[in-house]
Amino acid sequence: MSSTKHPSDQASGLDHEAKRLKQEEDSHAAPRARLEAALLEGIKEIVRNPSCIKILFGIACCGRCMLRFLGVRDYEIYELPSKEIKDILVRHASTLSPQDDATTLHADEETICIACVGTVQYAEEFVDEIVLRIQKEAYETKSFNMNVTLPTSTLIRNHSVGIYWNQHLEYYPKNQVDIKEVFKLLISWPIETRMGLTLDFSSELRIQVSIKHEETKDDHLFLSRMKESGLVIKTKRENRKTIVVGDGRHHIVKALTCVSDERFASIGNVPPTTITTKPELESIEMMRESVYVGGRYLKYSRDVSQTPWSIGTTMLAELSVSGIVCDTIKNAFRADDYKFTTAGREDANVRMLGNGRPFCIELINPRIASVPNKTIKSLETEINTIMPHKVQIRSLAAITAEDTKVIKDGEETKTKSYSALCWTSNPVDQAMINAINEYTNKPFYVEQQTPIRVLQRRAQMIRKKQIHSLKAFPLEGHFMVVHLHTEAGTYIKEFVHGDLGRNQPSLGSIIGCEADIMELDVLEVDLEFPPPSCLKDM
Repeated sequence: MSSTKHPSDQASGLDHEAKRLKQEEDSHAAPRARLEAALLEGIKEIVRNPSCIKILFGIACCGRCMLRFLGVRDYEIYELPSKEIKDILVRHASTLSPQDDATTLHADEETICIACVGTVQYAEEFVDEIVLRIQKEAYETKSFNMNVTLPTSTLIRNHSVGIYWNQHLEYYPKNQVDIKEVFKLLISWPIETRMGLTLDFSSELRIQVSIKHEETKDDHLFLSRMKESGLVIKTKRENRKTIVVGDGRHHIVKALTCVSDERFASIGNVPPTTITTKPELESIEMMRESVYVGGRYLKYSRDVSQTPWSIGTTMLAELSVSGIVCDTIKNAFRADDYKFTTAGREDANVRMLGNGRPFCIELINPRIASVPNKTIKSLETEINTIMPHKVQIRSLAAITAEDTKVIKDGEETKTKSYSALCWTSNPVDQAMINAINEYTNKPFYVEQQTPIRVLQRRAQMIRKKQIHSLKAFPLEGHFMVVHLHTEAGTYIKEFVHGDLGRNQPSLGSIIGCEADIMELDVLEVDLEFPPPSCLKDM
């Protein structure tokens, strides 16, 4: 055996020269011949045992996979067509190993690569369809992040090539190049050129390209017959479909680490079998990080729910705040969907008055990441003309994901003010008013069991809530108006009527007779939102 340096150390000369030639501003100063010369010089340096090349030709590897197995990490060299790489190797085989018969190496019409199943070999053939999808989606962006999923058979086949190589050589390069990294770059570079975008692995726009290869989709199944692999593949019914579990990529990778080379070779195919079909594009998924807007809404009607309200297929309220507000904003950002989050909620028959209830909208997969403040203001105006007598918004602003925590955190700290029109079984008198007004600015606690009306969806428990203040105003006969200032999460209706004794104390117990609530308005939600910093330029 020769005592030359490890292939990965020796490749540095190739890396430097190839990059220099590729980056020449004057294309005439960097003819293909000089690039090939740099490649050839590098290959002569990195092949510690020239038989490596002969073995790779013998098992129908594509030129690009040959470079991968040899550990070539100058990724720009992979832009050379597979056939051209093999032509170069064949043409100079005698210089690599004069004692070998170079005529045994052939770069005739390529067969489909047994290692990458054609994914790296024909990577550029997927670009057109990806570009069409990007053009169709029309994201406003200057960059993209590319992620790829390749057939699981490439895991098995690359492992098999390594075993085959090890069987025939005392030494073989172990620092091989990841097939996914090569494929990712080979499809990304043409996209950069054609779309004027930059490949940036921190980009908020993520493109997920999945490739399938039906002919080799069962290559991994033999591992399940080896107990030591730990690969257990099962089928189960889910959503009326039969799905296979236990054969994901991470399961296969783990199984390969548990099986010895000898055991793998005894049952699997070493080297991999030849194939006759090219891989196919399975899916292209594009997803941008969510953007957020926030504001406050006012609800003037008692027939509008906060979000769509239904039982089965029956709508219990025809209109919702989210339906009136969110679609306009979703369309402006060209988002796929939205999530509407509020600082608490009121029933459909409860009005939201005062300065409004804080809300935020998460816009999912928006094609437009940001819009000018002027546009935000025009969206607010547009929404307020949809059903102005029912729902309006104010203080609409672009916010951050961090800002949305204010709404969640506020559930534990905010207070609310209410106005309740109440009925009493006895005519309202001054004694009742005085009994209630004893608690004006005099906080006290109530213990509330989970209300009967929500038991079907809320856990049974006792909640201790603070009422900060009560103040009553008499009306005629059996009616009064009660203003309440309470801790967030207090059930106001149940506090008034007692919920069959499940609320102690209740308004009824304070005035010494039955009480019920006729109408309820939320007057204020004491929570600063959106943050002032988001509103200063509006």
